[in-house]
Amino acid sequence: MRTPSAILSSSRNLLAVTAGLFLLVGVCACRRGVNKNTNANDGGSKSATNDPEQARRQAQVLVDQGKELYKNDQDEQAAVVFKQAIDQYPGNAEAHLRLGMAYAALERKPEADDEYKKAVELYKKKVQSDPKDADAFFNLGEAHAFLHQDEEAARNYRQATRLKPDDEEAFYQLGMAETRLAHYPEALTAYKKALELDPNDYRATDAIENAQEGSNRIKEGKKHAEEMLKKQQNENANGNMNGNSNGNSNSNSGKRPAPKHSPTKPPAKAKPGLIR
Repeated sequence: MRTPSAILSSSRNLLAVTAGLFLLVGVCACRRGVNKNTNANDGGSKSATNDPEQARRQAQVLVDQGKELYKNDQDEQAAVVFKQAIDQYPGNAEAHLRLGMAYAALERKPEADDEYKKAVELYKKKVQSDPKDADAFFNLGEAHAFLHQDEEAARNYRQATRLKPDDEEAFYQLGMAETRLAHYPEALTAYKKALELDPNDYRATDAIENAQEGSNRIKEGKKHAEEMLKKQQNENANGNMNGNSNGNSNSNSGKRPAPKHSPTKPPAKAKPGLIR
């Protein structure tokens, strides 16, 4: 039979063991909870970083924010936001185009041109994958225009108008590109279509007047050139005739005069068409 002190000692040992077990279980549970939260956080971070669709959406949000800043003449801030959009998703063609515009406003032309070239590269891929994307063709035209590549700009603006015949801005920009190329009839056609789509577009009204003046100058220049060419041809023809006449006179000066023709046989007439 155990003594009370032995029983008390056994009870203390049991309590100590039980407390130790509870402490161990608690620590394990805490560790499991920490590990679970850590894994959850890691998974979320990985998803945000490596999910292309999510990165694309976030980049577009930044582009829209940058556009508002640019619209309010906050060009420096706009450039920062557009750069963040590119860092988020480098394949965003509009971000490169807009960043180029912001750099141009800040008079950072070399950097602007680099961004325009990148935009051209990305938009070309875009229209190749989706040949019916009118907006992509328009923006590709914009990038070429900013690079002063007006032939390519006009080509892409024109395609944008074919795919989206009610796009007033595309017709207007097409007219601008054709004007820079001195294609005034084509420019007039584009401007008139833009004005038809938006009768309140004063830009198109002014552009029509300028293009008409350019067209008139071309016509006057052609008319003047034709008149000068005709005058030169007449002078050359008269010079040849005088030269032949003088040459014949000189060559016959040392010869005996030819006998007169018989009155009964009139001199032969020159055949028509030989002298012009």
